[in-house]
Amino acid sequence: MTHVADRSMTSSASDLAMFAACFAKNDSPRPLESLDWQYRKGPTARTFVDISVADEAGQAPRLAAIYATLPLFLRVAGERRLAVQSLDTLTDRDFRGKGLFVRLAEATYERAANEGAACVYGFPNGNSAPGFFGKLGWRSLDPIPFLIRPLRSRYVAARLKLAGAARLLPDVRLAPRSPPRVPSGATLVEVDRFDERFTDLWTDFARDIGVAVDRDAAYLNWRLVEKPGESYRRVALVHAGRVTAFVAFSLKEKHGGCVGYVMELLHARSFAEHARFLLALATAELVRQGADVALAWALRDSPNFSTYLRSGFLPFPERLRPIELHFGVRAFDRSVARVLEDRANWYLSYLDSDTV
Repeated sequence: MTHVADRSMTSSASDLAMFAACFAKNDSPRPLESLDWQYRKGPTARTFVDISVADEAGQAPRLAAIYATLPLFLRVAGERRLAVQSLDTLTDRDFRGKGLFVRLAEATYERAANEGAACVYGFPNGNSAPGFFGKLGWRSLDPIPFLIRPLRSRYVAARLKLAGAARLLPDVRLAPRSPPRVPSGATLVEVDRFDERFTDLWTDFARDIGVAVDRDAAYLNWRLVEKPGESYRRVALVHAGRVTAFVAFSLKEKHGGCVGYVMELLHARSFAEHARFLLALATAELVRQGADVALAWALRDSPNFSTYLRSGFLPFPERLRPIELHFGVRAFDRSVARVLEDRANWYLSYLDSDTV
């Protein structure tokens, strides 16, 4: 006989090992090092993960289901608030159809709300979206604000499903591979670690943003320096001792091509031209490395949206996107619900994605 009991996941190594084993058993392996970084070494030193543990006679306990969120500090209407981002949800194939997903999610939400979290938000895929929006009361803020910068003609033709044109077209670069000149008076630096100058940069950039993950130096180091298995290029401009802009980007073999990802692009409000320079530099470097396309996330009301447009990035039509993702939120604190549920208030970038 199998007994299934729900509880909060601890930060113990044994619980994390059960987490990894459940994903591996269900054909979605996750490196233990990555789970450790995400759930034991996250930005808030808290854990909001609920699990169903199956005890079977003569066997070691195993997980029947997981609902995992990442606690973060969210900037909400000028205040720093705890929030949780919904990340990993899985029900073991032997225990599906028993309502474990909804039960665990509601337990996580209740605990997070009791500890002062303003909301849960996230980016569910096409398979899980009906559960979040239909059963868990999320408010849809769709669509994900994908931007695309074509870099190779054949890849673009293939994405547009112009197979004949893709075969006939020469494989032309659609962006220069030579970096632009460094702006006068500025110094280009590689960023090994983020310091308080980057917190100051974020504070200036985000001064009238309604909702965003607080991208201070500690968060940037956790996300862009300490994440295992990733290699992000991080470049900044310094003017008169002040960091005026920075860009982070990476290159991956995904979606049938070589894809460049602009992870983040921040700038002091009076130095938008420095952001344009860094975006041009990142694009040229991605072209030099053989990228077919560059992708970014940016909402129309974001301070850097016009920089992306002026640099050749365009809104990526939903029907052409290689994956189906959604964007939504559920407010716990009703005093800030109107702020959280208005898409125009949010700031997003690829730092908010857990897949890159």
